[in-house]
Amino acid sequence: MSAELVSTRWDAEYREGRYATEPPLAFADEIVATLRAHPDARAGTGLYVGCGNGRNYLPLADAGLNLQGLDVSREAIDQLAVRRPALAPRLACGDFLDLAVDAAFDYLVAIQVFQHGGAADAAAYFAKAAAALKSGGLLFVRVNSASTEIYFRHTVIEQNRFGGRTIRYDEGPKEGLRVHFYAREELLDLTQPQFRLLAGPRADVTHRAPPKTGSWAQWEAVWQKK
Repeated sequence: MSAELVSTRWDAEYREGRYATEPPLAFADEIVATLRAHPDARAGTGLYVGCGNGRNYLPLADAGLNLQGLDVSREAIDQLAVRRPALAPRLACGDFLDLAVDAAFDYLVAIQVFQHGGAADAAAYFAKAAAALKSGGLLFVRVNSASTEIYFRHTVIEQNRFGGRTIRYDEGPKEGLRVHFYAREELLDLTQPQFRLLAGPRADVTHRAPPKTGSWAQWEAVWQKK
């Protein structure tokens, strides 16, 4: 998956006001609660991959977390820095897969990010997360579920033995992007070698508002690095 194409699409989304007024996900509260139950991790440094313009990043920072933010969209990072100038030194624009890190973080947050690209990218994201975390570090993930009823016209370009699939959007704001939709068993298989499961994966299902039809589903889960 071309990081340049992803950043171009998301720059356009953020310029059009994406997430500017949307409330944070309930998953953000779970992240804070889980870190309170793991005080060593909470006292350390975290990385939010795909922090965007702050929808979920800001509630976490406001909870007192020492949380660095990374996003492939320069527009998102600039918007977030304008909203909270004091947090600007914590923010960076870049591709997570290109980040040079080695057991640097006590926890890592990735909300609707590890789905960009195909199956090979999915495996690379979790491998990179394992490399970025210290032993015992926590991984908070929210990703597309394969049970999603995809609204925009698309082409399925990959399917795996677990039921996960990769599509290419043929229209809409993500036109041209490859996006992966995970099966539950696929997530467990990808994480089993280097992580132990603490919570989930559970499905969070959102029904689209009319005139759109169908529903969107996301897996939410928490792992701890072995």
